Amino acid sequence: MRFKNTFATVSSLSFTQILLLSEMWLIFLKWDLLVSFFNYRYWQLTFDRNHIINEKDTHLPQVLNIIRLSEKVGRHHLRKMNCLRRCLSQKQLLTKRHYPCELHIGVKLADGSLKAHAWLSYNTMLINDSTGVVSQYTELETSANNKIFSVLRG
Repeated sequence: MRFKNTFATVSSLSFTQILLLSEMWLIFLKWDLLVSFFNYRYWQLTFDRNHIINEKDTHLPQVLNIIRLSEKVGRHHLRKMNCLRRCLSQKQLLTKRHYPCELHIGVKLADGSLKAHAWLSYNTMLINDSTGVVSQYTELETSANNKIFSVLRG
């Protein structure tokens, strides 16, 4: 039944939307494989954490639409896409379309163990998470060279 509903939803999309969903699905697969099988130092160099953003929020509706669609793709992927995989995929999708965003990684101590979470911002606006969730984490600072998170350097 779930497949039938998914097929009906996909068949109602335009060709452009189907191409975008297909691209999202492949990007999720790419980042899942990179994060699962390669060391952080290998894949962290494939994205640039900091961008200078001087434009107004005129593109915010397009950015939020990409985030909304990609969240659906992530929920229906072959494997569970955690926050890091979703953020890396969404960052790639947005950057390719000239919507620079910033990746944030935070940590918190819960039940005696360290928990981590990732989220994105566009023009300093949180775009793929809630402020309630993000406020529970302390964001990691970047090192002087902005290439490796200082807490993860080892």
